[in-house]
Amino acid sequence: MKKLIIGFLMASLSAVALADNVIIEGSNVQGVNGSKDGKGFLMKYTKTLNSNLEGDVQYQTTQTDGTNAMSTRLEAGLTPSYNVGPVKLYTRAVAGEKYVTTGSGHFSYYSFEPGFIAPLGGNFSARIGWRYRNAFDSTANADETRTWRAGVKYDFNKQDAVNLRYDRSRGDQNQNIWALSYIRSF
Repeated sequence: MKKLIIGFLMASLSAVALADNVIIEGSNVQGVNGSKDGKGFLMKYTKTLNSNLEGDVQYQTTQTDGTNAMSTRLEAGLTPSYNVGPVKLYTRAVAGEKYVTTGSGHFSYYSFEPGFIAPLGGNFSARIGWRYRNAFDSTANADETRTWRAGVKYDFNKQDAVNLRYDRSRGDQNQNIWALSYIRSF
């Protein structure tokens, strides 16, 4: 595990040097239908590959309240997009690895998220998306979720922005998540 963390830190330092955006996020996880509450942290680096394609790497960890149970996800994604007037349509495709301190250890997963981003006026924009996520070996690892998400972003200037997002996740994880992120663009 130490080698994994050191490797991720080295990759993160390299990613910062190449990134167009760095996103740091904290989240409050509210368990639903018997699921536990928790707190989350996310760090994401994005890079524009061309006018309609963005690549990213992401680190996300969540700790269940009242326990030492941790869940960590490392993932890489590609997001093609297309502008229709002022609205940006996108679909993010991801492959990743989930590590947990209890239960199944670690396993690989995929997800895809179609959605759109629309200006609201001034420096505000809205984002609405739907994400499907599942383990590559879904018979051995219960990780199937369907998540509706909606967010509002405020751009302070061309380099700094904040985003408030709500996720409603149902399936093998039943959670409502409020997340606040800071976005730094280079």
